[in-house]
Amino acid sequence: MTEPTKPRLLPITSPASALRPLLMAMLLGASLGTAQASPEKAAKFYEDALQRFEKGDLNGASIQLKNTIQEDKQMLAAHLLLGKVLFRSGELKGAEAAFEEAVRRGVNRSEVAIPMAQLYLQQGERKKLLEQINTTGLGPSQQAELLTLRGTAYAQSGNTTLASKSFAEAKALDPRSALPLMAEAQMLLRAGERDKARATAVRATELAPTLGLAWYTLGAIQQATQDNKGALASHEKALSINPSQVDARVSHAALLMSMGRQKEAEDDLALLAAAKQEDPRASYIRAQLASQRGDAAAAKKSYTEAAGMIDVLPPGLLIGNEPLLLSGALSHKALGNNEKARAYLDILIALNPRNYTAQVLLATILLDTRDYGKAQPLLENLIRAKPDDPQVLYLLGSVHLARKHYAQASDAFEKAAQHSNSADALRELGFSQLGLGQDKAGLGNLEKAFADNPKDTRAGVQLAMIYARDGQSARALQTAQAIVKQDPSNLTMLNFLGNIKGRIGDKAGAREAFSQVLAKDPAFRPAGINLSWLDIEEKKFEPARVRLKQMLTRVKDDPDVLFELGVLELRAGNPADAMAQWQRAEDVQRADPRPGLAMIDLLSNQKQFDKALATAKLLVAKHPTKLPVQLAMGRAYLAVGDSTNARLSFQEATRLAEFDAEKQVMIGRMQLMAGNPDGAAYNVQKALQARPDDQAALVLQVEVEARRGDMAKLDAGLKLLNSKYPGTLPTLMTSANVAMMRGQIPQAVSAYRAAMDKAPNTGTALLLARALIVSGDTNRALSLLEDWSKKNAEDRNLLKALAEVQFQAGKTEAARASYNRLLAAEPDDADTLSGFASLQQRMGDPGAVATAEKALKLAPGNPELSDQLGWLLVLNGKAEAGLRHLREARLRNPGSGEIRFHLAYALAKAGRKAEAREELTAALNAPASVQASPELTRLKTELGL
Repeated sequence: MTEPTKPRLLPITSPASALRPLLMAMLLGASLGTAQASPEKAAKFYEDALQRFEKGDLNGASIQLKNTIQEDKQMLAAHLLLGKVLFRSGELKGAEAAFEEAVRRGVNRSEVAIPMAQLYLQQGERKKLLEQINTTGLGPSQQAELLTLRGTAYAQSGNTTLASKSFAEAKALDPRSALPLMAEAQMLLRAGERDKARATAVRATELAPTLGLAWYTLGAIQQATQDNKGALASHEKALSINPSQVDARVSHAALLMSMGRQKEAEDDLALLAAAKQEDPRASYIRAQLASQRGDAAAAKKSYTEAAGMIDVLPPGLLIGNEPLLLSGALSHKALGNNEKARAYLDILIALNPRNYTAQVLLATILLDTRDYGKAQPLLENLIRAKPDDPQVLYLLGSVHLARKHYAQASDAFEKAAQHSNSADALRELGFSQLGLGQDKAGLGNLEKAFADNPKDTRAGVQLAMIYARDGQSARALQTAQAIVKQDPSNLTMLNFLGNIKGRIGDKAGAREAFSQVLAKDPAFRPAGINLSWLDIEEKKFEPARVRLKQMLTRVKDDPDVLFELGVLELRAGNPADAMAQWQRAEDVQRADPRPGLAMIDLLSNQKQFDKALATAKLLVAKHPTKLPVQLAMGRAYLAVGDSTNARLSFQEATRLAEFDAEKQVMIGRMQLMAGNPDGAAYNVQKALQARPDDQAALVLQVEVEARRGDMAKLDAGLKLLNSKYPGTLPTLMTSANVAMMRGQIPQAVSAYRAAMDKAPNTGTALLLARALIVSGDTNRALSLLEDWSKKNAEDRNLLKALAEVQFQAGKTEAARASYNRLLAAEPDDADTLSGFASLQQRMGDPGAVATAEKALKLAPGNPELSDQLGWLLVLNGKAEAGLRHLREARLRNPGSGEIRFHLAYALAKAGRKAEAREELTAALNAPASVQASPELTRLKTELGL
């Protein structure tokens, strides 16, 4: 029999390929397997295929087997051998199909039991193996082998009891076989039974001293248990038996590298390359060696090779192969592909939940991707296994620090620093102590970390910012300059130096630093933006505008530059242009929510609450996990009177804020605004978990209990606040607010006055004025506001309050003068116009309606302004005209009793009594009840309510 040197796949028939499909099918159905079949040719092809298979020529064997089957489809041996060829080639699905076809045509299932079991195990189809493959028809040694495979499937499924039973049965059937011992040893290692695993692997080498795989298994277990000397000897024994054993060669190289014997490791890798053995684990080791040499390009090339080889492997070849999975994860992590690395680690850890290295790597990735909720329990489990592992302690501290668990972070970093003398751990310890309010200790550790490692820019930057914040300008500048001195070419740090100079009030120095950066690199965006900020602050709008637009010529639609342009235009008094720039910035990217947040703020300030809410909904769809976005959504809902959805947004914000005390307090206040004291109480709880004595949280706790009406808890909270922070401004203000709530007006006035003496400001002045008005001393309230207004002539909020108090006190001319001053400064402020319209109506000024119309035009959709205009129209005898605005106001804010009363009044005026009665009933039962007035009394009588 002549052996073809270049096998080729025979065509079925050359003319048929040109026939239409239906005709071709008819011809094939009528003729194939009869006239053209040649058993003699099929036999020759099969013999040639068998020889090629035995020599390792899998591609040639595959072609000849397909030729065999084309000649004789009934040859069972060809179908069976094709399955084996495809299996060895890694074509697992094709192999499975070939084995199934062999069985379908008559091959006894026992003939394919072992290869099918191996195939299912490699594909990760453990359930299929256990359900479909059994020992029926197999001899004792084959039964033992199959039972070993079944035991491995049970072990990988987590059922160690049945796995142990299968291994025991296999050992009983073939006591001289090393296979069940090798598989059992791996299961024992995964279960943490290291001594048993080692003893079992040693027994396997005793039973099969010439089996290289047995020695490799022992070496792998020794390597996993840090017995490097024993592992090296075992791998060398395996390689002496079979020098081409890839697993042993790769493990040997990895071990040598870990022992600092790089040259010998490279020799191992050279042998693999010479043998044309392309193994991804070998590529990973090459990458590690290149990194150690400082050859970043070579390292990246090898990491890419390793990742590429592993990525294209069939899933079945990966499932169950821990070294390959770990190599894939490590390679992708080194390349910055965290998502892909995590996918491999998820598989590996599902396979072996005790793989410590994989768990640490996964925790690192979870931390990098800010998935703290999953990172924390994983690291806590690792700490239980190795309480003094400095790497795991550092990672756990980083998770706690990111989640604002400052006490836990401090504890973890302190232990990490003790066990490693790490300056990084000391730096992070400083950060966590600052979070706890232990400023002196935190600052001391940051200073020590920076002194130990002057190249630690993270420590240096934080130190400089702290010094600048605390008014230590010289130290802030000195620290920033020290960072720049370490690397004068680092433009980021030179830009930071400019920021520090700006923070300490050296605007000229900041400008000089930013200009130096741009002189070195005109395209350095942060410096260009910072220099423009300086111009904007100094109202040099045109130079800033020119610079920012020039930056857009280098990078079209740069979202950061567009955002700054929007800020510039708003500051320059061009809100429409600002909105256009922010919309453009929002349209060209999905990463930064700032443009959308700026648009929401601008629309809200313009009283366009419906548009603000619509914008917020779009932004939440883009950034559902961004805390500022959820807060903006909640505020937007509040603005349109939808407290239910506002609460839901604040609830989600609470989850996102985790244990950040400051943010939790802020959200709690918003929950109170939404009428949700229970939600606010939960915010207090989370804030105090992070910082048990946080003053802002203790203040909020008092306010929550006041809203709940639990006087006992309120008193307890107030007592705690006074004991921890006696005489401080927040304590005085809280005591005053509680006194006001309880009607203890003299005490409230006294506390507000003490607060005003301690830290005079507009907010306190307004509250003191309110308390004085409630006490009946309106003149003193007016005197206070007038005096404070003289000292703060530019404070428009103060002037608005003064105008309102003057209005309420019946001093209409003085109020008119105050409103005129306000309107001269801000003619298009809807709130001011609304207040002025009310004053005009009180004074009988027919211009009240026109003023209210202007206010509504500036803030269309505002229910209060719609209500005001509608009510003014009704009071001026234009009920039908007023109805349109009142109906819109009622639909936008159905919970307002005042709005519904106004609508009922207008409906009654228009003769629609039934509808008026329905609206008035709703008004009297509304959450925000209607105020008593002569008009209300008359309407109730008229409608019989």
